[in-house]
Amino acid sequence: MKKGITNILFELVLGAAVIMLMGYWFDGVYVKSFGVAFLVALVLALLNTFIKPILTIIALPITILSLGIFQLIINGFILTLATDLLAPDFYINSFGLTIVTSVCISIIYSLLGIGKLND
Repeated sequence: MKKGITNILFELVLGAAVIMLMGYWFDGVYVKSFGVAFLVALVLALLNTFIKPILTIIALPITILSLGIFQLIINGFILTLATDLLAPDFYINSFGLTIVTSVCISIIYSLLGIGKLND
């Protein structure tokens, strides 16, 4: 069953709340407003849909050799791309903090069920 527009918007609002939460949790993460957080959630959804699968396939050998740990680097890179696209209103100080933030976002997204294909 496909998601309706209301479910997608609801997940984007939840994602924006998670992004705002990261801004409150970590001093090195700056989010200007909830509107910017909504744009970050939208950009992350688009990057995770179109760019991340390509990067995952390209990096499959090193991901297998590292027992999946390299996937954290890919997640951090996707978040860095989102940071670069929305630079003045959303930024993260270091790549290490970007990886920690992406892990926290992934855990909270999983707990909330954001991004699941099936309902």
